Amino acid sequence: MRLTLTIPAEPIAQGRPRFSSRGGFVRAYDPKKSRDWKAFIASFAEQMMRKSGYEKPTDVPLKVRARFAFSLPKSRWRKRTPVEAQWRSQKPDLDNLFKAITDACEGIVYHNDSQIVKVVVEKIMVAQGEPPYVAVVFEEAGDFNGA
Repeated sequence: MRLTLTIPAEPIAQGRPRFSSRGGFVRAYDPKKSRDWKAFIASFAEQMMRKSGYEKPTDVPLKVRARFAFSLPKSRWRKRTPVEAQWRSQKPDLDNLFKAITDACEGIVYHNDSQIVKVVVEKIMVAQGEPPYVAVVFEEAGDFNGA
């Protein structure tokens, strides 16, 4: 089984947890931006699962491929020779981008993130004029061949 999600939005990283104190107890919570992004991803994943007929695998090792494509800042646009797609080596960190996706999809696309055994993730800037997106592919990892 394979599920492909192509989310037409600017990628957002998992934010640092925030803390509040109420009644002498400290409580940790997600920042609003992260919470909203994860809710959007979860909703999008559920819709795509219904459309594609994907069923949540149980106890199956999964391989995940993800591409986080950021828009090119207007200050980098060129009139004569449009800027092509390129690697993005600025913040946010790749692991925080991926964590937001896996947190949002846990319990929806798969039971537990311990099922993920192989990951290929990249972060790019799209070509001039192209829209940003997040593309994620979930599929069974298959047999281990020792490589």
